[in-house]
Amino acid sequence: MTQLSRRRTLALGAATAAAAGTAWAGATLPAGASPAQANSAAGAGGRRPVWTQLPDVPANTTDWHDAIPVGEPYWGALGLAGPLAGAHGDHLIVAGGANFPEPARTATRANTLGKVYWTDAFILHRGRDGEYRWLDTDLHLPDAVGYAATISTDDGVLVIGGEGYRGGPGGTAQRPVELFADVYYLRWNATGRTLERENLPDLPRPMSYAVAGIVDDVVYVAEGADFVALDLARPDRGWTTLPTWPGDPRTVAVGAAQDGRFYLLSGRAKHADGSWTLYRDAYAYEPRRRTWRRVADLPWCVTAGLAHPVGRTGLVVAGGDRDVDRWNLIQHHAALRDAAPAGSAEWTKHNDIVSWIYDHHTGFNVDLLRYDTRRDRWQADGHFPGPPPATTPAVDWDGDLVVVSGEIGPGIRTPRVWSVRF
Repeated sequence: MTQLSRRRTLALGAATAAAAGTAWAGATLPAGASPAQANSAAGAGGRRPVWTQLPDVPANTTDWHDAIPVGEPYWGALGLAGPLAGAHGDHLIVAGGANFPEPARTATRANTLGKVYWTDAFILHRGRDGEYRWLDTDLHLPDAVGYAATISTDDGVLVIGGEGYRGGPGGTAQRPVELFADVYYLRWNATGRTLERENLPDLPRPMSYAVAGIVDDVVYVAEGADFVALDLARPDRGWTTLPTWPGDPRTVAVGAAQDGRFYLLSGRAKHADGSWTLYRDAYAYEPRRRTWRRVADLPWCVTAGLAHPVGRTGLVVAGGDRDVDRWNLIQHHAALRDAAPAGSAEWTKHNDIVSWIYDHHTGFNVDLLRYDTRRDRWQADGHFPGPPPATTPAVDWDGDLVVVSGEIGPGIRTPRVWSVRF
C-alpha cells in the first residue's frame, strides 16, 4: 500500500464511522430533545422537515504541496466550498471544491497557497439497508474545479462552468484561477469503479457561481447579466441566449426549477464605485411564454444559499448570507486595506480589522424559507439543524434535499452532510 493510499484509507475509515447517521425533525427540535423525541415531533404525515446527518465528507488526500499537512496525525476533513455535488442512482458524487488547508492560515492571514482548489472525488453509497458509506476509491477529476452549477439527473450529475485550475490542484496565491465554460455529465460507473465524463456543448462564455434549473429537458443558466439555455434532448443545437430578468445583473444568486418555471433569487453585485448591493428580489421565467415576471421579494437576502423544490408548488431556500451591514463593513475595510501599500501600517491595520470580523463571524442564515408558487408568498419553515452553509449546491436525491459540506464562515468549511425530507 502506498503512503497516499494509506492516508486515503485512514480518512475514509474516519468518515464512515458514523455510517447510517441520526435523524430528527430539525424544524421543531426543542432544546435538549433526543432524536427519538424529535422524530415524534414531526407530526402526522411527516409534514415538518425531518433531517438526517449522513457520514461526513472525507478529508482531502492528495499530498501535492509541503504546506498542506496531508497524512499528519491532526489532519482531518476540512470540508469544501463550491464542491461538485450530485446524486446518480444510489450514489452521491462529491468532487473538487476549495478550502484553506494550511494550519493557522486563513483568507486574510499570510499563506503559501491561498485558497486551494482540489481534484479529489468521493463516492457515498446508499445501501438497501439504509446504510450510507463512503467507498474506498482513489478518484480524481482531470481539473481542479469549484463553484460550478450542478444538477442531479438520470443521466448523471450535470456540471456547468466553474473555476479552478487545469491539470491538477492549485492555490490562488500561486496564480489566478481560470473560469471554465465546460458542460458535462459526471457519472459513477459502479462496475468499473470509475468516474465517467460525457461532454456537452460549452457555455457561450466561462461562468462561475452560476445557478441552473431544468424545465422540460431544457437547462436554464443565469449568471451576471446573462441567461442561456440548452435543450438536453437536442444538445447538438447548442446554447440559446434568452432575455434576462427585469432586474439588476448579479452573481452568487440562488436558482431552481419548480412548477414549470425557473426561479432566480437574491444574489449580489459590485458596482463601478466599489459599493455592493445584496438583493432580496426574486423572478420567475416561464419557458412557454419566454417571459419573466417579478415575484414576491424574499424576507431577507439569501445570497450564496440554495433552493430545493418541494411537492408541486413549494420551493425551500436554505443557508446563504443575510447580514448586509457586516458585508458592507468588511468590504469597506478591505477597500482601505487594498488602497494602502502592502505590509504598511495602514494595510496591516485594516487587514487586522477584516480578520477580526471574520474570526467573530456569527454564521449564515439559520432560518429556512418556503415559497408557495401559486400564492406568491414566502414564510419561515423551520431551521437548519447545524451551522448553515453557503456556496454549496442543493442536491436532489430522489426527492430529498442533500446539503453537502459548504462554507459556514469566511474561509471556514464544514465536512457535514445533511439530508432532509419535507
